[in-house]
Amino acid sequence: MSFRTVVAVSGGPQTRLGRLVLAGEVVDAEPIMPSTLRVMDDYVLSIVLDGAGGYRDAEGREEQLGPGAHTIVPPGVPHWYGTAPGERWTELFVVFTGPLFDSVAPLAGLDVAGPRHPRPVPSIEALRSVLRTPPPSRRAAEHQLFALADWLLDAQDGDRRWDPGAAGAGGDGGPADGAAGPPGRELSAEVAHGVDRLGDDLTAALDLRAVAAETGLTYDTFRRRFTAEVGRSPSAFRTARRLQTAATLLRLTGMTHREIARTLGFADEFHFSRRFRAHFGVAPRDYRSP
Repeated sequence: MSFRTVVAVSGGPQTRLGRLVLAGEVVDAEPIMPSTLRVMDDYVLSIVLDGAGGYRDAEGREEQLGPGAHTIVPPGVPHWYGTAPGERWTELFVVFTGPLFDSVAPLAGLDVAGPRHPRPVPSIEALRSVLRTPPPSRRAAEHQLFALADWLLDAQDGDRRWDPGAAGAGGDGGPADGAAGPPGRELSAEVAHGVDRLGDDLTAALDLRAVAAETGLTYDTFRRRFTAEVGRSPSAFRTARRLQTAATLLRLTGMTHREIARTLGFADEFHFSRRFRAHFGVAPRDYRSP
C-alpha cells in the first residue's frame, strides 16, 4: 500500500442545507496535524480504518484510537487527534457544516466531542459511496448532504444496547437496523464480533460459517445466540444492512438497479427489487424518484 492522502471532495458548493467542506482518506501515512489543540469552524468526522493514534481535548479527555474508532468534533471545540510522531494510520475524514447537521446534531451525536465505537459498524463502503465524487450541481450536493446525515444517524444508532424508540425498524418484524439486541441487554463478545463482521464491507461475499468459526462457536450455536441477542438471524441482519446501503446508493448515485444488485450480492435486479419493496414498502424506482 502506498503512502498517500486522497481528497475526494474539496470545497463543495454552499447549499440551503450546508456544505461538504472536505472529504478523503489518509492511506497508511502520518496525518499532518498541529501538535497543539486546534479549533475548527465546522463538524469533523474521523474514522480510523487501520493503525492507531490518540485523541485529546481541552476538557481533559484523552483516549487511544484504533481501527473502528469514530471521532466526532463539533465546531468550536479545541481538540487534537492523530498518530505519534513517525507512526502511520489509514483514516477516512469528513469536514462538513450547515443547518441540516445542526438540526440533527442531538440525534446523530454531533453535539458531543470525542471518539465512539458504534456496533454494528456502519458500512464504510456506503460512506465512501457518499463521498466518492464532487457533486455536479447544488441539487446533487443537497442529496449528498442528506445521505451523509442519514449515514451519521445510522452510525449513532449503532450501539451495544438497543433503544426501543430508535428509528429505522426493519421490515421483518425485528428491531431497528442499527439495533444490537433486546432492551438493556449487552451483546456477548462472540455475537459482537459477528455483528462487526456482518456489517463490514457489504460489497464482499461472506461465509457465515467462517464467521461463526472465528468466534469459536459452531454455526448452529452462533446462529441461535446471534438471533436471540440481536433479534434476527445473521443472514437477515446482513440483508437488512445491504438494503440500507442500497437505499443510500439509490439516493446518491446514478447506478442502475442491476448495478446495485450486482454490487451488493443480490441474484439480479428483480430479486433486489422484491427484497427492497418487502423491507421499505416501496419499489426502488419510487424510492429514488424525487
